[in-house]
Amino acid sequence: MISRKSIDSVIESSRIDDIVRDYVDLKPRGSNLIGLCPFHKEKTPSFYVSPSKNIYKCFGCGKGGHPVQFIMEAEQLTFPEAIRQLAKKYQIQLEETHRPDDYSTENKELESLHILNQFALEHFKSNLWKDPVGRAVALGYLKQRGYNESTIEKFELGFALDANDALLNEANQNGFKEEFLQKLGLVTPYHKDFFRNRLMFPIHNSTGKPIAFAGRILSSEAKIAKYINSPETELYQKSKTLYGLHLAKKSIRDKNQCILVEGYTDVISLHQAGIENVVASSGTSLTEEQIQAIKRITPNVLILYDGDAAGIKAATRGVDLILQENLNVRIAVIPDNDDPDSFIQKKGTTAFENLLTEHALDFILFKLNSQLQGIQNDPVKKSIVIQDIVRSISIIPDPIRRSIYIKETSSITKVDEQSLIEVCNKFLNDLKKQRAIQEKRKALDHDEQILKEQSDTLTQPGKQMTSVLGLDEFQEKDICRVLILYGHLWYNEQEGISYASYIISNIADTLPYFENEFYKQFILDISSQISEGQLPDINYFLSHSNKLIAELALDFSINKYEYSSNWSDKLGIYLHTQNEPDQNFYADVHQSILRFKLKKYNKAISDFESKFKSNELSEEELEIELKSHQHIINERNLIAGMLRTVIIQ
Repeated sequence: MISRKSIDSVIESSRIDDIVRDYVDLKPRGSNLIGLCPFHKEKTPSFYVSPSKNIYKCFGCGKGGHPVQFIMEAEQLTFPEAIRQLAKKYQIQLEETHRPDDYSTENKELESLHILNQFALEHFKSNLWKDPVGRAVALGYLKQRGYNESTIEKFELGFALDANDALLNEANQNGFKEEFLQKLGLVTPYHKDFFRNRLMFPIHNSTGKPIAFAGRILSSEAKIAKYINSPETELYQKSKTLYGLHLAKKSIRDKNQCILVEGYTDVISLHQAGIENVVASSGTSLTEEQIQAIKRITPNVLILYDGDAAGIKAATRGVDLILQENLNVRIAVIPDNDDPDSFIQKKGTTAFENLLTEHALDFILFKLNSQLQGIQNDPVKKSIVIQDIVRSISIIPDPIRRSIYIKETSSITKVDEQSLIEVCNKFLNDLKKQRAIQEKRKALDHDEQILKEQSDTLTQPGKQMTSVLGLDEFQEKDICRVLILYGHLWYNEQEGISYASYIISNIADTLPYFENEFYKQFILDISSQISEGQLPDINYFLSHSNKLIAELALDFSINKYEYSSNWSDKLGIYLHTQNEPDQNFYADVHQSILRFKLKKYNKAISDFESKFKSNELSEEELEIELKSHQHIINERNLIAGMLRTVIIQ
């Protein structure tokens, strides 16, 4: 168990903007930063980062929190794993004791899988560098291919021995469970190592943790698969993984371009040649999730595949998916049936860089050049090719880009531009119909899910639905907002009065009239903490074990819209009637209290009048209630005057 002191140290040292930049290309917007959310697919940025408050919030999917929560969500880590990862990043020494009894089985298993993958990686590396066969066969092969030792170490390459149980035996000796080895695909159900006599390529997640492996045979004569991969697991989803992304992120961001290649060795060779903004699609067809991962870092993609027919086909296969995300696509193929690896070995880095700058084509030119060759005199085939190109153009969301590409296609093919526009519009209409059907299905699925959740909620005893706010609940929620944001600040430091104690003392007489029990209990809990000498701040609420409280704090902590500094910085226009929003909390607190009390006093007056008309009260009760009623009316009128609100009798 990690000590509370160490956890607090990690949380205080972690900077949300520093961490998120490893996953998302962030742009300034006022005092916040904004980018594409790494947790759901989106075309317009709705992911906000507040460096000053050290939190993030997506207004699209609703996810948000502090740095530890971001790492947990991004890497699917447990809380202790996320703390350890951040501690390593910020070079913080952790104090650890025994693991708590309530540490969940799920958390234990995920942590075990991560540890076991790292163990397997070290095992394969040791085989490569220390085992006589590994050094002679695998390391010799890599050096023969031209890889130097620093490159081999950088990609943590290894070797699986030609033995049935080399990994299994070592894992058993170190106390690892075979069932976890089988879950990761490292050991078969027949108690044998899955990878045997193969060069090993570890596959990492975006932060560099090993999540899977690919094994390559070293003999060209063997009649078995050249590559085999780990199965999909809780840690590894092939469609979401880009090989080499953990090493390429910084270079992709710096060069504002991602080079996409086919294979593992292509990535390694380019890195060794000094070209590091490169990733591979892990031996699969390009997927939407992989494109989204690239899009969050750069809008520019260069597809680089082999120059043979299969390579050209592979290069064009993923173009439509990339265009659909409104990315800029260029394509280059390696000539003379080479691949990036062999081309660099033969021609060198300079020739390769010239290939990227001088021979990479826009996807329209690439498709036209690769598909129109030899069919100029066949009008039917030419028509099919042009329609295929126009169909790709129709996928592009930006109408201006579509128009430019239509003009370019018309100029090259000598086909009337208006005809191409008509074909493009037809494809666009078809796409709209398909999307409308998909959206309708999503809406129906969403409605079904909502109905199910509501049904489940209503059938759970003692559970209240608090998602829909009544009129009074809005003010109740607003009081919670000021308590969360400003409660820890001093209202009168000399007398030791915090804003939390000031607010609660001012609204204590209205608590019986609360509509939402959750907000009422929230305020009572804060009151209890204050009486015990505690003064919770925003970080306390963001990390609260009650998810409703954590979500409430997050919603209050970061706003999608804010007062722009451009008014003062660029236009010389300043606020004269009040402070800037973040410095205006004193008035904010007082206004919230007054609005809240006015609402509650009106409710108390209305309740009394209902009782009076119904003759529910005895004479004695009526006399007491009348005195209280008059006091509430006087207080209500006083507050209405402060708020300049007209009371209609």
